[in-house]
Amino acid sequence: MPPATRNAFRYLCWCLSRALVSSRACTDLPAGQSEWEGLLRLSGEHLVVPQLRWALREQGLWAALPAEVADYLDAVYTLNLERNCGCEEQLRELVTRLNGIGVVPVLLKGAAALIDGLYPTAGERMMSDLDVLVPANRLPEALHALAAVGYRPTVDAGERLPDPVGYDKVVHHYPALISSDWSCRVELHVHPVHLPFAGLLPSDEVFADGRQPDWRGGCCALPSETHFLMHNLIHSFLNNTLLRLQRVSLRQLFEFVLASQRYGGAIDWPKLHERFARHGYENECRRYLALAQECLDFAPQYAGEPAIDSRDRNANAWEIFRLEADSRGLEWTLNAAAQIRARLNRVRREPGRIKMLTKARFYSNFFRSLGR
Repeated sequence: MPPATRNAFRYLCWCLSRALVSSRACTDLPAGQSEWEGLLRLSGEHLVVPQLRWALREQGLWAALPAEVADYLDAVYTLNLERNCGCEEQLRELVTRLNGIGVVPVLLKGAAALIDGLYPTAGERMMSDLDVLVPANRLPEALHALAAVGYRPTVDAGERLPDPVGYDKVVHHYPALISSDWSCRVELHVHPVHLPFAGLLPSDEVFADGRQPDWRGGCCALPSETHFLMHNLIHSFLNNTLLRLQRVSLRQLFEFVLASQRYGGAIDWPKLHERFARHGYENECRRYLALAQECLDFAPQYAGEPAIDSRDRNANAWEIFRLEADSRGLEWTLNAAAQIRARLNRVRREPGRIKMLTKARFYSNFFRSLGR
């Protein structure tokens, strides 16, 4: 790696891209303990430690790693593999219960990647929850069916559970469900994406175009290859980065490039491009592809993929600076700005909530959110 670009973020991208473009050798490893510590810490923050292990193994560099680094990567992978195997069992029970009331759920994000075999093994993808799309009019029945096997919704102290009837008019998923029998939270979605972007990826279309895998006897669906990429772009970039001011997720960006390669010609790039352009997000679509190109060597391969030029790369200068800066102070400040804006927007939509400003819980929740 050129000395001018030798920082933890660029090192991480350099290594990860070698799992995606295996013909390009990664010949120089971090020099010394401080560089390894920076690389491993950042990979943990982006939830890509298992992908880093995969990339280093893919390049045949495992024998050159310091013993403690190899042990750490193996330990994280082993624990994640064990957890994800448990998540597969959890999904099997979940799908069976929903099938019992006549619901065929669509698995989203990490759950879809896990069941579709997008990664070499179940241990390469770290997951925080299981996202499952159900028809909005079946949400009350789905909640009742899962309550019968121990799932309970989580709400903040003092908050009331929302009415699931008509919930699709309020937000895109019900409060997370937890069970003492399983390690993963479950989010029952009535829209695949947040409401401001629901027109970009309507739930009816996701259900209609879903693929049904032959998986453990249960009847579930996966988003079409095109919808999988659209969901990734909307959730990761439009919502989390541009709307909520979070930094770009390398885990999601890596998955976007990986899915683009694995799904290949099955992706309807003209449809994806036209949909984003029609809704006024053409520039944002190109910017995300430019980020994938700069960070992970993403290269367009199929007709209809949006063209990327220097303007798109220049538009990402702030996002790249933020990633390279790797500053906790900067992230705290931006998180605070995002949290304040989100709360002001919620009060504007629901003026009755202004009374929350008089409650201590409002401020404790706010300060707790700054650490996320």
